[in-house]
Amino acid sequence: MRKLLIPLITILSYFPAQSQVIDIGLNFGASFYNGDLAPSDFRQMLQMTKPAVGIFCRLANSQQFSTRINLNYASVFGDDILHGREAYRQLAFETKIVEFNVIGEWHSIRIRHSEYSATFPYLYGGIGVFHFNPKREVDGELIELQPLGTEGQGLSGYESPYNRTQFNLPIGMGIKFVVRNVTFGFEAGGRYLFTDYLDDVSGTEVNHRDVFIGNSPLAAELSNPILGGDEGINQDYRRGSNADDWYYIMNITLSYNFGKSIHKLLSNPVPCFNF
Repeated sequence: MRKLLIPLITILSYFPAQSQVIDIGLNFGASFYNGDLAPSDFRQMLQMTKPAVGIFCRLANSQQFSTRINLNYASVFGDDILHGREAYRQLAFETKIVEFNVIGEWHSIRIRHSEYSATFPYLYGGIGVFHFNPKREVDGELIELQPLGTEGQGLSGYESPYNRTQFNLPIGMGIKFVVRNVTFGFEAGGRYLFTDYLDDVSGTEVNHRDVFIGNSPLAAELSNPILGGDEGINQDYRRGSNADDWYYIMNITLSYNFGKSIHKLLSNPVPCFNF
């Protein structure tokens, strides 16, 4: 992970010096996740949204490319009971997410409405780092799952405990409306993760007795609620699949331009449609 910090710092130091227009703004919207505890229907995932907020700085590097630096706060959750899986699994989690990322925006076209207003559809992609901490409610108290080792993490023959700070790759699309020095818009995108443990569930084969004896009865109970935590049972199982998790953020954005006047950006030749 340290090797990825070098290009991230390089991006941060390079783009401000190259930029001509600087926007400072806020975003607010919703977040949800796709993983082992999510419904299989994407429409149902959209119904499991939680609030998301953030701040950002947008740096215009050219007529078609911008760089944005973001700090976001979001939350996601999943619960088998909500999707009819309580008969054979009964897993659940929730987590807060704090993410920092640097993304590039590509504006393929511009719809120019007047000298001082335009619409910019765009695609974006970049690199980021995020922190998560999956928890589950037990007797009215939220319990951190990672320290428990619900899949035998830390025991002989099992993986090491997973890192709760990881890198991700944000990708998505949006549209922004520029009126003089104010920009507002909407965007939606996902975060490709390099971990399957956002929800504390993976495709690792686990033995209930190993977790009960090696980590704790509570770890065994939350690892497999069907088997419980009263005794260690010599039974192997997989709690989920090996596919990495995703989370998604949909935002309304609002920013103010503190750099050059926006009409200078609009006056240069780029692909556009005039109305």
